[in-house]
Amino acid sequence: MKNYYSMKIECSAAYECIMSLYAYIHEKERKHFQLGSEWKKETTRMLPDAFARELEDQRWEVLHRLVLLVAQSPKKQTVEDFLVWLEEIPAGEIYERLAPWVDTIPLNLGEIRDHSLSLLTRWNEHYFSKLEPQIMKRLEQSARQLAAQIGHTPAMELVDQATNGIWIEPMADLQQVVLIPQYHCAPTSVLDFYRGMATCLYPVGDAAREHSEPLLELLPLTQCLADEKRLLLLRLLAKKTCTLSELQQHVGLAKSTVHHHVTALRRAGLIRAHYVGTTTISYYSLRESFVDRLPVLLRSFLESGERAE
Repeated sequence: MKNYYSMKIECSAAYECIMSLYAYIHEKERKHFQLGSEWKKETTRMLPDAFARELEDQRWEVLHRLVLLVAQSPKKQTVEDFLVWLEEIPAGEIYERLAPWVDTIPLNLGEIRDHSLSLLTRWNEHYFSKLEPQIMKRLEQSARQLAAQIGHTPAMELVDQATNGIWIEPMADLQQVVLIPQYHCAPTSVLDFYRGMATCLYPVGDAAREHSEPLLELLPLTQCLADEKRLLLLRLLAKKTCTLSELQQHVGLAKSTVHHHVTALRRAGLIRAHYVGTTTISYYSLRESFVDRLPVLLRSFLESGERAE
């Protein structure tokens, strides 16, 4: 019998501050984010020139460790609370907090902490502290709505619902999944596995809007359906689950091309990516709910246009 993991929902400005800096720094990843290049330009104008130049050279690869520290921090109600805690915690205690979860821990933890603290402190001062308050309110609302479903919705379905298609398979050593709403990296979900725990920062793409916008969900969905190869992939997945290699053999395209297609299909919520204990996708399946979701989104979009007129 499978062991099912428990669910925990968290929401903190400290998580979102880290995610916003990550979105700003990582050029290759940002092309997948809905904020786009204009957000980068506007944000750069908010930063001191020297700080902006410094961030252009960053290779800040400690996201997963910082997220894990936020999850364990007793002080994270505000960004400032977390930064004070991070500054005061000894490097040895950081090691003790990470050791049960992370396989490899760098020896220069103190230097990494001091560097991350410096970046986040200045980033919070010049950008994140000026963030539209509604964004955090919408993230908190999303977290409350998910938390209310714990005990009523199966854990795997709750993850699937929040992430629009990530399916974390139960395993004997996976005890808990922590879901955290985030805006800056939408529509991407950021998933990490630790020993006995997984953290997933799931997207709330319309957090900056007063009302939900059906077009944000409808457009990527319809764009996927307008591609012949993607339709063929959907038809195959309607019959059975498949690995990436099996999908590649079916459509006869390069593996990188097929990966591009399935990534688009997953982000749009048309298929599920199944994870079994690692951040490597084990296989894919059809997310049949999109078949019923499409006409609902289309009707909602058309009616919202009528109201606007």
